[in-house]
Amino acid sequence: MIIPNSEPEHVGLFIGGHWRAGNRELEVRDPARLDELVGTATRASAEDVDEAVHAAKTAQPAWGKLSFRQRASVLEKVLERLDRGFEARAILYVRENGRTLAEARGELGSIAANQRLTLELAGELDEGRALSFERGSTLIRHIPFGVVVSIVPWNAPVTLAMLQIIPALLAGNSVVLKPPESCPLTLTRTIELFAHLLPAGVLNIVTGLPDEIGDALTTHPHVGKIGFTGSIRSAQYIMAKAAETIKGVTLELGGNDPAIVLEDADLSETSVKRMAASVFQSSGQVCMAIKRIYVSEKRKDEFIDTFRRVADGLIVGHGLAERTTMGPMHSKAGVDRAAFLREDSESRGAHVATLGSLDDGADISRGYFVRPAMVTGLSDDAPLVADEQFCPFVPILGFADVDEVVQRSNETHFGLGASVWGRDADRALDVAKSLEAGTVFVNSHGISSINRRAPYGGIKQSGIGRKAALEGISEYLQLQTLTIAR
Repeated sequence: MIIPNSEPEHVGLFIGGHWRAGNRELEVRDPARLDELVGTATRASAEDVDEAVHAAKTAQPAWGKLSFRQRASVLEKVLERLDRGFEARAILYVRENGRTLAEARGELGSIAANQRLTLELAGELDEGRALSFERGSTLIRHIPFGVVVSIVPWNAPVTLAMLQIIPALLAGNSVVLKPPESCPLTLTRTIELFAHLLPAGVLNIVTGLPDEIGDALTTHPHVGKIGFTGSIRSAQYIMAKAAETIKGVTLELGGNDPAIVLEDADLSETSVKRMAASVFQSSGQVCMAIKRIYVSEKRKDEFIDTFRRVADGLIVGHGLAERTTMGPMHSKAGVDRAAFLREDSESRGAHVATLGSLDDGADISRGYFVRPAMVTGLSDDAPLVADEQFCPFVPILGFADVDEVVQRSNETHFGLGASVWGRDADRALDVAKSLEAGTVFVNSHGISSINRRAPYGGIKQSGIGRKAALEGISEYLQLQTLTIAR
């Protein structure tokens, strides 16, 4: 097992181009070893938020006057910094988040390449669109909102922050970023790599508790737009606060992604491993993970046998241990939720099959360890099927008719992702087109399968707006129409 630096990390606030500490701190502990203090973060106040927003408002006009290409040139230098201190940040990420080292390396290592695809669109945005008419000419151009607030969750804070920050900055906005209070260290250390490359005030960081700084961020009169990734309940509150001053919102929210396994699906271990990886990545704590699996009754027993065999290879332990393939859950709330879902499923007569094994060095009494499980025998109204579980438990259900399973898949207020699995790609695609989700996959599923040149996001209560591609930048732009009389 990798032995990390034993000295706790400390990160401060970044306001108006200066790092600073405060009198209050937030503690960050290792989810696998709760007795270990990973680090601390300065706990911002509403007054700190006000200073950060004013700094952002002051800096934005000059930044906004640059062309898209000019801003992209600066941001390319930002992305070039992301390989510095990579391994140390990956280890820190494991310790504060709970994911495995392989997952941490994969996430942190993909950010620069993904965001370069965003910067490639700068030239297209600079061009604008010209229209002519009988009395003159019209130019349709993009203008920024001004100050953008970015609020990101703990489950993938670095990726999700950069998905908001880079498009918002490219669009000419300044940003006030709120990292997750339980997992702020790696994100802030990442910002430290490039903060000095940006004009003072263009990017600011305030770390604190939602109850103490949430309203200050979402109701500040100088904030024009809020980008948020998190739960539906939090989004409802944020939308209500944003409505007070008619702010724009972009929301990526929860999902209850169905996977439909058709009669002709490839059920080899290789194929089922891809599906299991989407189920159990980050201990099931991913919005766009497979959350319920519907299998043709003709192949259900075969699928269950293969899925069990594949998932039994999972090893639960500390993310820095060499053999570990699944880390702990991030919080006690997550563990309690998993315990409720297991007890509820068993009370309904379902069979809960515990999968995988514990790493030899894992001390489950020290952390939030939950072994994965496969659940059969549930009806569609059971919480494990109907709700977003956000834990490493997955229900497997049968279906006899494709139209029936499409209807069952769509009977939810969620609409983030979905997938269809079958050898006949054309037939699978026809089924996929009937699913009510913002992103639908065929024979794959999840974040690792997304085409980063394409927009993605949810429908229904899984979100408003899109991330990535031109559409993701447009979320942080407003249209301005200029008409010149002849």
